[in-house]
Amino acid sequence: MALSAATTLIVIGVFIGTYVLILSDKFHKPSAAVLGATLMVGTGVLAESEIFAAINWTALAVLLGMFIIASSLREAGFFEWMGLRLAKSVDSHPVRMYVLLPLMTAGMASLLDIVTVALFIVPLTIEVFEGLEIDPVPFVISEVLAANVGGLATMVGDPTNVIIGSSLNLSFNKFLENTAPIALAALAVNSSLLYLKSHDFLHKEAVARRRQKRPALLRDPLEAVKDKGLLQVSLVSLSLAVAFLIVHNFLGVSAALATLLPAFLILVYESSRHSEIQHVLARIDWEIFAFFGGLFLLVASLSRTGVLGQAGVQMLQVSNGNLALSVTLVLWLSALISQVVDNVPLVTVFVPVITSMSNTAGIPLAPLAWALAVGTAIGGMATPVGTASNLVALSILNKPRKRLTFSKFAKQSVPLTLLDLAIANLILILRL
Repeated sequence: MALSAATTLIVIGVFIGTYVLILSDKFHKPSAAVLGATLMVGTGVLAESEIFAAINWTALAVLLGMFIIASSLREAGFFEWMGLRLAKSVDSHPVRMYVLLPLMTAGMASLLDIVTVALFIVPLTIEVFEGLEIDPVPFVISEVLAANVGGLATMVGDPTNVIIGSSLNLSFNKFLENTAPIALAALAVNSSLLYLKSHDFLHKEAVARRRQKRPALLRDPLEAVKDKGLLQVSLVSLSLAVAFLIVHNFLGVSAALATLLPAFLILVYESSRHSEIQHVLARIDWEIFAFFGGLFLLVASLSRTGVLGQAGVQMLQVSNGNLALSVTLVLWLSALISQVVDNVPLVTVFVPVITSMSNTAGIPLAPLAWALAVGTAIGGMATPVGTASNLVALSILNKPRKRLTFSKFAKQSVPLTLLDLAIANLILILRL
């Protein structure tokens, strides 16, 4: 049903106003999304019967399953245990830590919420190197960039990938095949260049500091384990979730079921120890689901105006319908916008845009989806506000005193972002 001009203007106005509130950081983001969605429904653009269908329940279910697993690992002390084991294994040697910490961060970020990873890796890094009177900033920068790249590697590494995969019916294995090679290439480039840049600091200043001072008296890794039983169950659940995600298409089950079933093991285990399961459910940040749900309704309403379809047509006109140019345009445009706009609302808007591009020109949708996933993940690492993990890491680093300014972070991250995007662009085109 075509909308009237007045209704179209109202819908666009509500959408823009809501996104301004979301991006302003002066208004509670989930509340802004829910307010905007409520106003959209109030316009009559979405009927009450259409609200349920407008929400991507598969994406929310996948996120819920992975959040339960990640929050349980956090509660059990897994992240501290891993970090302390790494530090102990190399005796807090700065060079080895500089190489291994980003690799560990990227590995965990590929399967678990990157914000959760940042919450535990960054404080541990500061604890280790402040004890040796070594500047932790170079280590944290490499970890932050590694977390963003690691999250790109799989469908569950970043919420944006969950939205892209579930919205466009792209499997976990397809992400491994198409985004993981780009993530590995970017991680190799970033790690190598950052190491070369910090070579003198690491091999002279940092190593000398470590020789002058006794190695930091770190806690025994086992002391970080708060709940051994929960840790074991959570690790089994994570392993099962990954295994199910790899074979879920073969089994004929959805990605949602592939993550919820392993997460259910944790609920069963927790309920066996407590009279209620509120303990485990309280660890989940439920506000993010309200945020995502509101965004889905906002975008569904905006789609009714035809604006997103027209945006896809305009992008096709710029690329002249050429697939390689279309992939390049989606990659760089999403990367540019993601430097100042939160990736989740950006992806929810871009998914219908690239769908329109595919439907209009008859070009394959999957390459556009990989370009969007890569653009938002790599583009977001360029600035402190590009992703939530960047903000979390820098806020922890700067809490006692200002250690890392916006400009200092950008000086390191922007050149690497541009280089990573160029490499990704080349890989995406070669795979067409």
